[in-house]
Amino acid sequence: MIRPSSFFILGVLVVSFSFSNEQNTKSETFSENKKSIIDQAFGSAKEIYFSFSFESKDQLNELTKIISIDNIANDIVFAYANREDFNKFLSTKINYQILDHPNAFFKADIYDSKLKQTYAWDQYLTYNDYVNMIYQFAIDYPDICQVFSIGQSVEGRELLVAKISDNITISEAEPQFLYSGQIHGDELLTSILMLRLIDHLLNNYNSDIQVNRLVNNIEIWINPLANPDGLYAGGDETVNFATRFNANGVDLNRNFPDAILGDHPDGNTWQSETQAFMALADEQHFVMSANSHAGTMVVNYPWDFWSVRHADDLWWQLVSHEYADLAQLNSPPGYMEAYNNGITNGYDWYSIHGGRQDYMTYFQQCREFTLELSTLDMLPSNELPAYWEYNRQAMLYYLEQVTYGFRGKVTDQDTGDAILAKIEINGHDFDNSHVFSDSLGYYYRPIKAGTYTLNFSADGYVAESVSNQLIGDYDTKTIDVKLQKLSSGIEDEFLSKLQITNPVQNHILHITSLLNIYKIKIYSILGQLIYTDKTNSNELQLDIQNFKSGVYIVDIEFSNGKHAQQRFIIP
Repeated sequence: MIRPSSFFILGVLVVSFSFSNEQNTKSETFSENKKSIIDQAFGSAKEIYFSFSFESKDQLNELTKIISIDNIANDIVFAYANREDFNKFLSTKINYQILDHPNAFFKADIYDSKLKQTYAWDQYLTYNDYVNMIYQFAIDYPDICQVFSIGQSVEGRELLVAKISDNITISEAEPQFLYSGQIHGDELLTSILMLRLIDHLLNNYNSDIQVNRLVNNIEIWINPLANPDGLYAGGDETVNFATRFNANGVDLNRNFPDAILGDHPDGNTWQSETQAFMALADEQHFVMSANSHAGTMVVNYPWDFWSVRHADDLWWQLVSHEYADLAQLNSPPGYMEAYNNGITNGYDWYSIHGGRQDYMTYFQQCREFTLELSTLDMLPSNELPAYWEYNRQAMLYYLEQVTYGFRGKVTDQDTGDAILAKIEINGHDFDNSHVFSDSLGYYYRPIKAGTYTLNFSADGYVAESVSNQLIGDYDTKTIDVKLQKLSSGIEDEFLSKLQITNPVQNHILHITSLLNIYKIKIYSILGQLIYTDKTNSNELQLDIQNFKSGVYIVDIEFSNGKHAQQRFIIP
């Protein structure tokens, strides 16, 4: 006989099983509906354009992690998504409206080089004509221009960069600057503006005072087209079907390492285009840069990924307003006047993760802002000459900003050799706003007017401070520093018996010393503090299994107050 309690248990099981089946059915139905919606929205396209209303900044901060926001106007978000990301968006059950892609009805006027007519900058280019044009610059101006391919896109198109300098084959004591265009393939204006900037600098060298000043004092790098597969998504002969994303359906301006979300904030592997630009930034020593876009008209400055202001926020406002003011001066009323009179902090507008601006600024100690240069992504070609005039002067003056601020050379006091040194503004720098000297020992530190103390430090050297240095806006001040080897302050016997396992083995960093160790700090090779601890022992075994492979710097403070720094490698 079955007891009443058993009936109850059986009943619960039956009800639970029925409820579970009902939930599974609803889940399966929802998944099927999503697939149908996605298939209908995308067809054969790799991306769609859509809009929706948002409820709060917090909601927007979460949505920006799964879709590519293009603009926000009157609480309406305009965004792009590939199939995978739109599937995630549908799970939020937010009401949305599918919009015509910016390329839907666009018909570009394409320059035909076969007609042998002079290019008047009022037409778009085929891929072959783009490649031929940029290489022709180096042929026509070999003394001041070189052109490089820094890699290939997913579909094998070249990622080309023009380098402009008065001594083109020599690494000089001058800052490096990078302009870049069209990381979003359907923002057509930007690559033409970058090509025209190259043409302007080369054509006017030795005849224009400002151009002479720029070319003679800056190593200028210009990449007109960062996403060739997006621009030529419809084939090499047309830009009519340009897409925002690359050939893999990835937004390249969400694909860079991020200080908050890590190496792959968008969940995608680094694209070939992303890797090429990261390698370029590692190989060079860019002091300032700009990444150009379309979709609105504003100068966007760091940070994009968090609300904390950059240590140089006042300087960012100065140079951003200078750009916007000059653009307004050279354009009809209404151009670049919205937001805060033409400028905005990135996070205040809307946050993004994996953007190149914050990657360059945070991880490369460069200063990069984002230029949004036209409301239309796909600008009619007959308007190209006008937009060049709107931005020409502003682009040149922002380029010249890299020549201002503190600069100098850091060398070994005894040998005069160049030193890779870290330069920090005392009581001012944070969140990786410090800078490093380059391979020749030269450093460049753009900064707002004020009185500052500069701290100089390097692996194996005694740190040095230079106090009460007054500098104005648009001023340049040279401070050369000679650092003394650390061994002169610690006995040779003591140094010889300091042992640090290098490379690290089995995730354990083993340190032994004659003196007790009071404090230990570990920095990334870029100077970011990763680990700190206090101790009172002459032998340490640190578990660093959570550290990524790479080169690190360990700073050790001993019980007698002395310091030592050494590099170590995690394979």
